[in-house]
Amino acid sequence: MTLTERQFLSLVRSGIHGSAPEAGLFRGPVDWNALYALADAQAVVPLVTDGIDHLPAEEKPSIEVLEPFLADTLATEMRNETINRFARGLFRRINQGGIDALMVKGQAVARLYPDSRHRQPGDIDILVLPEDYATLKSLITSKATAIDEEHPEILHQGMSFGSVEVELHGTVSTLMSVRLDRKLGLLMEQMFRGKDFTVEDFGGESVKTPSVLFDAVYILVHFLHHYWSGGVGVRQLIDWGLFVTRHFEDLDKASLEAVLKDLGIFRLWQTFAGLSVAHLGMDGSRIPFCTDRYSRKYEGILRYLIKSGNFGKNQPRESRERSYFGRKLHSFWQLVVCDRLRHFPEFPAESLRYFSGAFHYGLIRLSEGV
Repeated sequence: MTLTERQFLSLVRSGIHGSAPEAGLFRGPVDWNALYALADAQAVVPLVTDGIDHLPAEEKPSIEVLEPFLADTLATEMRNETINRFARGLFRRINQGGIDALMVKGQAVARLYPDSRHRQPGDIDILVLPEDYATLKSLITSKATAIDEEHPEILHQGMSFGSVEVELHGTVSTLMSVRLDRKLGLLMEQMFRGKDFTVEDFGGESVKTPSVLFDAVYILVHFLHHYWSGGVGVRQLIDWGLFVTRHFEDLDKASLEAVLKDLGIFRLWQTFAGLSVAHLGMDGSRIPFCTDRYSRKYEGILRYLIKSGNFGKNQPRESRERSYFGRKLHSFWQLVVCDRLRHFPEFPAESLRYFSGAFHYGLIRLSEGV
Protein backbone atom coordinates (compact mmCIF):
# COMPACT_ATOMS: atom_id res chain seq x y z
CA MET A 1 0.00 0.00 0.00
CA THR A 2 1.07 3.58 -0.61
CA LEU A 3 1.54 5.99 2.28
CA THR A 4 -1.66 7.84 1.28
CA GLU A 5 -3.62 4.58 1.33
CA ARG A 6 -2.26 3.69 4.78
CA GLN A 7 -3.17 7.16 6.03
CA PHE A 8 -6.63 6.82 4.50
CA LEU A 9 -7.36 3.51 6.23
CA SER A 10 -6.01 4.84 9.52
CA LEU A 11 -8.41 7.80 9.37
CA VAL A 12 -11.31 5.52 8.38
CA ARG A 13 -10.64 3.29 11.39
CA SER A 14 -10.47 6.37 13.61
CA GLY A 15 -13.75 7.68 12.21
CA ILE A 16 -15.51 4.34 12.73
CA HIS A 17 -14.24 3.56 16.21
CA GLY A 18 -13.37 6.96 17.69
CA SER A 19 -9.77 5.90 18.29
CA ALA A 20 -6.65 7.93 17.58
CA PRO A 21 -5.11 7.43 14.11
CA GLU A 22 -1.89 5.46 13.90
CA ALA A 23 0.85 7.28 15.82
CA GLY A 24 3.42 9.01 13.67
CA LEU A 25 1.72 8.31 10.37
CA PHE A 26 0.90 11.98 9.82
CA ARG A 27 4.09 13.58 11.15
CA GLY A 28 5.73 13.63 7.75
CA PRO A 29 4.39 14.85 4.39
CA VAL A 30 0.65 14.35 3.86
CA ASP A 31 -0.94 14.75 0.44
CA TRP A 32 -4.31 16.00 1.66
CA ASN A 33 -5.62 16.48 -1.87
CA ALA A 34 -4.92 12.81 -2.65
CA LEU A 35 -6.48 11.79 0.66
CA TYR A 36 -9.62 13.74 -0.12
CA ALA A 37 -9.83 12.25 -3.64
CA LEU A 38 -9.49 8.72 -2.22
CA ALA A 39 -12.12 9.34 0.48
CA ASP A 40 -14.46 10.84 -2.10
CA ALA A 41 -14.06 7.88 -4.47
CA GLN A 42 -14.82 5.53 -1.59
CA ALA A 43 -17.81 7.63 -0.39
CA VAL A 44 -16.44 7.93 3.14
CA VAL A 45 -15.42 11.61 3.35
CA PRO A 46 -17.39 12.19 6.61
CA LEU A 47 -15.68 9.20 8.29
CA VAL A 48 -12.27 10.49 7.24
CA THR A 49 -13.23 13.96 8.51
CA ASP A 50 -14.12 12.42 11.87
CA GLY A 51 -10.75 10.67 11.85
CA ILE A 52 -8.93 13.93 11.16
CA ASP A 53 -10.67 15.38 14.20
CA HIS A 54 -8.86 12.76 16.33
CA LEU A 55 -5.39 13.80 15.12
CA PRO A 56 -3.13 15.75 17.48
CA ALA A 57 -3.40 19.50 16.88
CA GLU A 58 0.08 19.69 15.35
CA GLU A 59 -0.79 17.02 12.76
CA LYS A 60 -4.12 18.45 11.62
CA PRO A 61 -4.27 20.28 8.29
CA SER A 62 -5.03 23.98 7.99
CA ILE A 63 -8.65 25.09 7.82
CA GLU A 64 -8.14 25.90 4.13
CA VAL A 65 -7.06 22.32 3.41
CA LEU A 66 -9.83 20.95 5.62
CA GLU A 67 -12.56 22.99 3.89
CA PRO A 68 -13.60 20.37 1.25
CA PHE A 69 -13.76 17.67 3.93
CA LEU A 70 -16.00 19.84 6.12
CA ALA A 71 -18.17 20.93 3.18
CA ASP A 72 -18.78 17.32 2.12
CA THR A 73 -19.54 16.27 5.68
CA LEU A 74 -22.11 19.05 6.08
CA ALA A 75 -23.67 18.18 2.72
CA THR A 76 -23.88 14.51 3.74
CA GLU A 77 -25.60 15.41 7.01
CA MET A 78 -28.17 17.51 5.15
CA ARG A 79 -28.65 14.81 2.52
CA ASN A 80 -29.29 12.19 5.20
CA GLU A 81 -31.84 14.42 6.89
CA THR A 82 -33.66 14.88 3.56
CA ILE A 83 -33.70 11.15 2.77
CA ASN A 84 -34.72 10.13 6.29
CA ARG A 85 -37.56 12.65 6.31
CA PHE A 86 -38.82 11.27 2.99
CA ALA A 87 -38.38 7.66 4.19
CA ARG A 88 -40.61 8.30 7.20
CA GLY A 89 -43.40 9.57 4.97
CA LEU A 90 -42.91 6.74 2.48
CA PHE A 91 -43.12 4.02 5.10
CA ARG A 92 -46.09 5.72 6.74
CA ARG A 93 -47.89 5.30 3.43
CA ILE A 94 -46.69 1.70 3.05
CA ASN A 95 -47.76 0.83 6.59
CA GLN A 96 -51.21 2.25 5.92
CA GLY A 97 -51.41 -0.02 2.87
CA GLY A 98 -50.90 -3.08 5.09
CA ILE A 99 -48.00 -4.53 3.07
CA ASP A 100 -45.00 -6.14 4.74
CA ALA A 101 -42.17 -4.13 3.21
CA LEU A 102 -38.65 -3.99 4.61
CA MET A 103 -36.08 -1.23 4.50
CA VAL A 104 -32.77 -2.86 3.59
CA LYS A 105 -29.15 -1.82 3.20
CA GLY A 106 -28.24 1.90 3.15
CA GLN A 107 -30.44 3.97 5.45
CA ALA A 108 -31.20 0.99 7.70
CA VAL A 109 -27.48 0.28 8.19
CA ALA A 110 -26.59 3.96 8.67
CA ARG A 111 -28.09 3.82 12.16
CA LEU A 112 -25.17 1.59 13.22
CA TYR A 113 -22.55 4.27 12.53
CA PRO A 114 -21.24 6.40 15.42
CA ASP A 115 -23.04 9.31 13.76
CA SER A 116 -25.76 8.00 11.43
CA ARG A 117 -25.60 11.25 9.44
CA HIS A 118 -22.00 10.46 8.45
CA ARG A 119 -22.71 7.44 6.30
CA GLN A 120 -22.83 8.84 2.78
CA PRO A 121 -26.32 7.90 1.57
CA GLY A 122 -27.48 6.49 -1.73
CA ASP A 123 -31.08 5.49 -2.28
CA ILE A 124 -33.85 3.93 -0.20
CA ASP A 125 -34.06 0.18 -0.79
CA ILE A 126 -37.34 -1.64 -0.16
CA LEU A 127 -37.78 -5.42 -0.19
CA VAL A 128 -41.12 -7.21 -0.55
CA LEU A 129 -42.36 -10.67 -1.45
CA PRO A 130 -42.80 -11.25 -5.22
CA GLU A 131 -46.56 -11.46 -4.75
CA ASP A 132 -46.65 -7.96 -3.21
CA TYR A 133 -44.26 -6.37 -5.71
CA ALA A 134 -46.85 -5.19 -8.25
CA THR A 135 -49.19 -3.82 -5.57
CA LEU A 136 -46.49 -1.83 -3.84
CA LYS A 137 -45.03 -0.65 -7.14
CA SER A 138 -48.43 0.75 -8.10
CA LEU A 139 -48.84 2.36 -4.68
CA ILE A 140 -45.58 4.26 -4.62
CA THR A 141 -44.85 5.00 -8.29
CA SER A 142 -48.04 7.05 -8.52
CA LYS A 143 -46.21 9.85 -6.67
CA ALA A 144 -42.83 9.45 -8.39
CA THR A 145 -41.38 12.32 -10.41
CA ALA A 146 -39.37 9.91 -12.60
CA ILE A 147 -39.54 6.15 -13.17
CA ASP A 148 -36.56 4.12 -14.38
CA GLU A 149 -36.69 1.26 -16.83
CA GLU A 150 -37.97 -1.80 -14.98
CA HIS A 151 -36.08 -5.10 -14.75
CA PRO A 152 -39.00 -7.53 -14.56
CA GLU A 153 -36.75 -10.61 -14.70
CA ILE A 154 -35.55 -9.81 -11.17
CA LEU A 155 -38.57 -7.71 -10.06
CA HIS A 156 -36.64 -4.48 -9.71
CA GLN A 157 -38.01 -0.98 -10.19
CA GLY A 158 -36.10 2.23 -9.61
CA MET A 159 -37.80 5.61 -9.28
CA SER A 160 -37.15 9.14 -8.10
CA PHE A 161 -39.08 11.55 -5.93
CA GLY A 162 -37.33 14.81 -6.66
CA SER A 163 -33.78 14.31 -5.42
CA VAL A 164 -34.57 11.11 -3.50
CA GLU A 165 -34.11 7.78 -5.27
CA VAL A 166 -36.00 4.64 -4.28
CA GLU A 167 -35.41 1.07 -5.42
CA LEU A 168 -38.12 -1.56 -5.04
CA HIS A 169 -36.99 -5.20 -4.96
CA GLY A 170 -39.25 -8.22 -5.23
CA THR A 171 -36.36 -10.68 -5.11
CA VAL A 172 -32.86 -10.88 -3.65
CA SER A 173 -31.42 -12.02 -6.97
CA THR A 174 -27.67 -11.54 -7.28
CA LEU A 175 -27.21 -12.83 -10.86
CA MET A 176 -24.11 -14.58 -9.49
CA SER A 177 -25.28 -18.17 -9.22
CA VAL A 178 -28.60 -19.89 -9.89
CA ARG A 179 -28.10 -22.03 -6.79
CA LEU A 180 -27.22 -19.04 -4.59
CA ASP A 181 -30.21 -17.04 -5.81
CA ARG A 182 -32.59 -19.96 -5.26
CA LYS A 183 -31.40 -20.65 -1.73
CA LEU A 184 -31.26 -16.97 -0.78
CA GLY A 185 -34.80 -16.58 -2.13
CA LEU A 186 -35.97 -19.45 0.06
CA LEU A 187 -34.35 -17.81 3.08
CA MET A 188 -36.12 -14.56 2.24
CA GLU A 189 -39.48 -16.29 1.83
CA GLN A 190 -39.05 -18.12 5.13
CA MET A 191 -38.38 -14.81 6.88
CA PHE A 192 -41.45 -13.13 5.34
CA ARG A 193 -43.80 -16.08 5.95
CA GLY A 194 -42.73 -16.25 9.57
CA LYS A 195 -42.84 -12.44 9.88
CA ASP A 196 -39.36 -12.64 11.35
CA PHE A 197 -38.72 -8.92 11.12
CA THR A 198 -37.07 -6.30 13.25
CA VAL A 199 -39.30 -3.28 13.85
CA GLU A 200 -37.46 -0.04 14.49
CA ASP A 201 -38.53 3.44 15.43
CA PHE A 202 -37.36 5.55 12.50
CA GLY A 203 -37.84 9.06 13.79
CA GLY A 204 -41.38 8.42 14.97
CA GLU A 205 -42.44 5.99 12.24
CA SER A 206 -42.30 2.20 12.58
CA VAL A 207 -40.08 0.70 9.91
CA LYS A 208 -39.54 -3.02 9.39
CA THR A 209 -36.05 -4.33 8.64
CA PRO A 210 -34.96 -7.95 8.06
CA SER A 211 -34.21 -10.44 10.80
CA VAL A 212 -30.69 -10.22 12.20
CA LEU A 213 -29.75 -13.57 10.65
CA PHE A 214 -31.01 -12.63 7.18
CA ASP A 215 -29.44 -9.16 7.29
CA ALA A 216 -26.03 -10.46 8.37
CA VAL A 217 -26.04 -12.73 5.32
CA TYR A 218 -27.74 -10.35 2.88
CA ILE A 219 -25.45 -7.37 3.55
CA LEU A 220 -22.45 -9.59 2.84
CA VAL A 221 -24.06 -11.08 -0.28
CA HIS A 222 -24.82 -7.57 -1.53
CA PHE A 223 -21.15 -6.71 -1.09
CA LEU A 224 -20.10 -9.92 -2.88
CA HIS A 225 -22.51 -9.20 -5.74
CA HIS A 226 -20.78 -5.89 -6.46
CA TYR A 227 -17.33 -7.34 -5.74
CA TRP A 228 -17.88 -9.77 -8.61
CA SER A 229 -19.89 -7.37 -10.77
CA GLY A 230 -19.09 -3.76 -11.51
CA GLY A 231 -16.96 -2.89 -8.51
CA VAL A 232 -17.28 -2.03 -4.83
CA GLY A 233 -15.35 -0.08 -2.21
CA VAL A 234 -14.74 -0.23 1.51
CA ARG A 235 -18.03 1.41 2.54
CA GLN A 236 -20.10 -1.74 1.97
CA LEU A 237 -17.59 -3.79 3.98
CA ILE A 238 -17.84 -1.24 6.79
CA ASP A 239 -21.63 -1.64 6.71
CA TRP A 240 -21.34 -5.40 7.14
CA GLY A 241 -18.67 -5.23 9.83
CA LEU A 242 -20.64 -2.75 11.91
CA PHE A 243 -23.84 -4.79 11.58
CA VAL A 244 -22.30 -8.11 12.60
CA THR A 245 -20.30 -6.73 15.52
CA ARG A 246 -23.30 -4.77 16.81
CA HIS A 247 -25.60 -7.81 16.63
CA PHE A 248 -23.14 -10.49 17.76
CA GLU A 249 -25.28 -11.55 20.74
CA ASP A 250 -28.43 -11.64 18.60
CA LEU A 251 -27.00 -14.06 16.04
CA ASP A 252 -27.75 -17.77 16.36
CA LYS A 253 -24.26 -19.02 15.50
CA ALA A 254 -25.35 -22.58 14.61
CA SER A 255 -28.08 -21.34 12.26
CA LEU A 256 -25.73 -18.79 10.73
CA GLU A 257 -23.06 -21.40 10.04
CA ALA A 258 -25.62 -23.71 8.44
CA VAL A 259 -26.93 -20.93 6.19
CA LEU A 260 -23.45 -19.77 5.13
CA LYS A 261 -22.37 -23.29 4.23
CA ASP A 262 -25.64 -23.97 2.41
CA LEU A 263 -25.11 -20.81 0.33
CA GLY A 264 -21.49 -21.76 -0.31
CA ILE A 265 -20.07 -18.53 1.15
CA PHE A 266 -18.65 -19.69 4.50
CA ARG A 267 -15.03 -19.20 3.39
CA LEU A 268 -15.89 -15.79 1.91
CA TRP A 269 -17.43 -14.79 5.25
CA GLN A 270 -14.23 -15.83 7.03
CA THR A 271 -11.98 -14.05 4.55
CA PHE A 272 -13.77 -10.70 4.65
CA ALA A 273 -14.20 -10.97 8.42
CA GLY A 274 -10.44 -11.26 8.81
CA LEU A 275 -9.83 -8.39 6.40
CA SER A 276 -12.29 -6.13 8.21
CA VAL A 277 -10.42 -6.80 11.45
CA ALA A 278 -6.95 -6.28 9.96
CA HIS A 279 -7.68 -3.15 7.95
CA LEU A 280 -10.94 -1.64 9.25
CA GLY A 281 -10.35 -2.23 12.95
CA MET A 282 -13.43 -4.38 13.55
CA ASP A 283 -13.52 -6.46 16.74
CA GLY A 284 -12.80 -10.01 15.60
CA SER A 285 -14.15 -11.45 18.85
CA ARG A 286 -17.58 -10.14 17.82
CA ILE A 287 -17.61 -11.59 14.30
CA PRO A 288 -18.60 -15.27 14.25
CA PHE A 289 -16.11 -17.63 12.59
CA CYS A 290 -13.52 -14.86 12.22
CA THR A 291 -10.02 -16.08 11.37
CA ASP A 292 -6.80 -14.76 9.89
CA ARG A 293 -6.27 -18.01 7.99
CA TYR A 294 -6.73 -16.23 4.67
CA SER A 295 -4.58 -13.18 5.41
CA ARG A 296 -2.45 -13.79 2.30
CA LYS A 297 -5.50 -12.75 0.24
CA TYR A 298 -5.96 -9.37 1.92
CA GLU A 299 -3.46 -7.38 -0.14
CA GLY A 300 -5.04 -8.32 -3.48
CA ILE A 301 -8.57 -7.75 -2.19
CA LEU A 302 -7.74 -4.38 -0.68
CA ARG A 303 -5.93 -3.29 -3.82
CA TYR A 304 -9.10 -3.99 -5.80
CA LEU A 305 -11.41 -2.23 -3.33
CA ILE A 306 -9.28 0.91 -3.42
CA LYS A 307 -8.84 0.80 -7.18
CA SER A 308 -12.54 0.18 -7.79
CA GLY A 309 -14.05 2.94 -5.66
CA ASN A 310 -17.58 2.97 -4.30
CA PHE A 311 -19.77 0.83 -6.62
CA GLY A 312 -17.00 0.91 -9.23
CA LYS A 313 -16.70 4.71 -9.30
CA ASN A 314 -13.16 4.47 -10.69
CA GLN A 315 -13.98 1.77 -13.25
CA PRO A 316 -14.00 2.77 -16.96
CA ARG A 317 -17.46 3.54 -18.32
CA GLU A 318 -19.14 2.05 -21.38
CA SER A 319 -18.65 4.06 -24.56
CA ARG A 320 -21.88 5.26 -26.18
CA GLU A 321 -20.13 5.28 -29.56
CA ARG A 322 -20.59 1.52 -29.98
CA SER A 323 -23.68 0.15 -31.66
CA TYR A 324 -26.49 -1.20 -29.47
CA PHE A 325 -25.43 -4.78 -30.16
CA GLY A 326 -21.79 -3.85 -29.66
CA ARG A 327 -22.59 -2.40 -26.24
CA LYS A 328 -24.48 -5.56 -25.31
CA LEU A 329 -21.56 -7.77 -26.34
CA HIS A 330 -19.13 -5.56 -24.42
CA SER A 331 -21.40 -5.67 -21.38
CA PHE A 332 -21.63 -9.47 -21.67
CA TRP A 333 -17.83 -9.75 -21.89
CA GLN A 334 -17.37 -7.43 -18.91
CA LEU A 335 -20.00 -9.15 -16.76
CA VAL A 336 -19.22 -12.76 -17.61
CA VAL A 337 -15.49 -12.80 -18.17
CA CYS A 338 -13.74 -9.75 -16.72
CA ASP A 339 -15.78 -9.19 -13.56
CA ARG A 340 -16.10 -12.86 -12.66
CA LEU A 341 -12.51 -13.94 -13.32
CA ARG A 342 -10.58 -10.88 -12.12
CA HIS A 343 -10.64 -12.34 -8.57
CA PHE A 344 -9.44 -15.79 -9.61
CA PRO A 345 -6.05 -15.43 -7.82
CA GLU A 346 -7.78 -14.85 -4.45
CA PHE A 347 -10.90 -16.95 -4.98
CA PRO A 348 -10.40 -19.55 -7.76
CA ALA A 349 -13.29 -21.89 -6.85
CA GLU A 350 -15.78 -19.09 -6.23
CA SER A 351 -14.77 -17.22 -9.40
CA LEU A 352 -15.38 -20.29 -11.55
CA ARG A 353 -18.69 -20.90 -9.82
CA TYR A 354 -19.86 -17.34 -10.36
CA PHE A 355 -18.51 -17.38 -13.91
CA SER A 356 -20.91 -20.19 -14.79
CA GLY A 357 -23.77 -18.33 -13.12
CA ALA A 358 -22.97 -15.11 -14.95
CA PHE A 359 -22.72 -17.00 -18.25
CA HIS A 360 -26.21 -18.44 -17.65
CA TYR A 361 -27.76 -15.09 -16.73
CA GLY A 362 -25.75 -13.21 -19.34
CA LEU A 363 -27.03 -15.36 -22.19
CA ILE A 364 -30.61 -14.84 -21.01
CA ARG A 365 -30.22 -11.06 -20.84
CA LEU A 366 -28.36 -10.92 -24.14
CA SER A 367 -31.08 -12.93 -25.89
CA GLU A 368 -33.80 -10.77 -24.35
CA GLY A 369 -31.98 -7.55 -25.20
CA VAL A 370 -31.98 -6.30 -21.61
